[in-house]
Amino acid sequence: MAEILVEQKGGRRKVQAPRIDFTPMVDLGFILITFFIYTTTIARPGSLEINMPSRETIGGITVYADTSTITLIPAGNHKVAWYMGAFSQLKPMNYQPVAETKDMLTAMKKQVAGLPLSLSLQAHKLHVILKPNDNCKYEDVVQLLDDMNLVEVPYYALVDISAEEKGMVDNF
Repeated sequence: MAEILVEQKGGRRKVQAPRIDFTPMVDLGFILITFFIYTTTIARPGSLEINMPSRETIGGITVYADTSTITLIPAGNHKVAWYMGAFSQLKPMNYQPVAETKDMLTAMKKQVAGLPLSLSLQAHKLHVILKPNDNCKYEDVVQLLDDMNLVEVPYYALVDISAEEKGMVDNF
């Protein structure tokens, strides 16, 4: 509450500056802060659907189009190793930072769309096989999944890395 103290001396009034009590204003501030904290909706965690390899196999091996498949192997130091088609020890692996993978996937998607018309409709869509290495960071795998989602890769799978691939990535 505001108080005005007035002193009288010899018939003259002396007016002093008003003294304002800020306690109710501080109380109101804390009540408003509490109200907004309680009524704010906190973002709920969402989940990302991960497609695992199909149960439709021939001889225990999942069938995929070799010409339209890229394999991504996240390695240490925020790098990703990748190769097109089936794995071969003779075929060199490409390495690049995880941050540049989105551009590479976009280019590969366009390249796969331009394959000859004699191939099936499935072969004209990009297939990605994601094989996390033991020393990769979790955030790199999430980044790659997000990039595949942004590029709208229709087919992808999360698979265990083979010993040969692991050896080639570890030697890098």
